[in-house]
Amino acid sequence: MSSPILPPVRTLPPSGTTQRIGLFGGSFNPPHSGHLHVAETALKRLQLDWIYWLPARGNPLKDKPADFYDRVHAVRELIGHHPRMFVSDFEHWAGVRYTVDVLGAFMRHSPTARFVWLMGADSLMNFHDWKAWQSVAENIPICVVSRPEAGPRALRSPYARRYAGVRLPERNAARLPFLAPPAWVFLKAPFDRTSSTQLRTDAQKW
Repeated sequence: MSSPILPPVRTLPPSGTTQRIGLFGGSFNPPHSGHLHVAETALKRLQLDWIYWLPARGNPLKDKPADFYDRVHAVRELIGHHPRMFVSDFEHWAGVRYTVDVLGAFMRHSPTARFVWLMGADSLMNFHDWKAWQSVAENIPICVVSRPEAGPRALRSPYARRYAGVRLPERNAARLPFLAPPAWVFLKAPFDRTSSTQLRTDAQKW
């Protein structure tokens, strides 16, 4: 049975904000400590004011995920009462599906915000398969956080090769929200080996 639909914690940032905001999208099927590790690393190293978690309604590159609001509630449970993280049901509420459309809506609503897109290195490996991926890359700075067994391959991905010239040195990561895109940084961090795939596999064994 699906969870009851509850009001979102927050849907969009204030329209006139100038704060540094990380947008963390994904299936979160289910969300886990590895996702939280990516968010906490970016929050600290980029000196962000807020992170908005954006569960996707679906992912054309993956199997059909669990019920949308089940995943929204699971993210809420994962981040608890973190004072600088929110989960948003924007994709469901706005009827959009692709990252490029989500970004467009956020940027139109909060044109003076300093947005950064957050992702784990495992997502960077297939970033070039996303719809309008070059438009995403050229409209928002991107922060990539290392994930187990994904670092070297991620850094050989089409995105990493195409935008190698605008990769920010890791020591300057806090500058990323202030840079005009395309711009990106790769953050090395202690690994959390938890994965959604493994969690789903383990759940099926019971």
